Amino acid sequence: MTTDYNQIANQYKKAKEQPWRTRTELYSMMNLIGDLTGKSVIDVACGEGWLTRELRKAGASEVVGVDISEEMIELARRQEAREPLGIEYRVEDARATESAQQFDISVSNWLLVYAHDREELGVMCRGLANRIKPGGRFVTLITNPALYTWQSHPPDYRKYGIEAQLPESAYEGAPVALTVHLEDQSIVIENYYMPIDAHESALRDAGFRDVAFHNMTLAPDPQVGDEGDYWDHWLKYPFFIMIDGIKA
Repeated sequence: MTTDYNQIANQYKKAKEQPWRTRTELYSMMNLIGDLTGKSVIDVACGEGWLTRELRKAGASEVVGVDISEEMIELARRQEAREPLGIEYRVEDARATESAQQFDISVSNWLLVYAHDREELGVMCRGLANRIKPGGRFVTLITNPALYTWQSHPPDYRKYGIEAQLPESAYEGAPVALTVHLEDQSIVIENYYMPIDAHESALRDAGFRDVAFHNMTLAPDPQVGDEGDYWDHWLKYPFFIMIDGIKA
């Protein structure tokens, strides 16, 4: 099953409101990306622009968001019309081998998880490389391939609003069904398992160097107060990991 984001665009937008999104995904990504002052940034597979807007607010001089889903881009454009930030949104396939413009930084959360095999992963990575200036940076995150290696296989993330269902054994291209629980309904998103070495090889073959993998961090929230051990399981068994590299 291939996830059709045109059908679930509004629900997926609501999914971005889950606490783990801001407390770990957004916080971890923005920390890893670092200072954006004066930088041009492209957000590939931007969805409805949740992260794209934060990149602009963080000081990037130019931000472009692209996504293959027309409905997602329409939501992003509506938000831009309501609260203009100077972001351009385009309907565009991340696998495109040519790009009219190159950027200082490319961000592409949850893109590489849709590669069914090493060949498709390589195509995606080459598409990303084509959008980055030489010496520019690539930052992304993926569903953690280590979901298969932990004793609690997979870890129980239900209290955070998400469940992962895996096949009995890990094989390249194995479907990973993610059920996202919203207040009034649930949506299912299908990712595909690819091992760490496949990601590293694809990125290096696409022309990236200094490829590195990073764990998530948790943002403090003084307004919440003492959360006890609420986040312990999430941090011990991180649902996602981040990757960055430099275009040679």
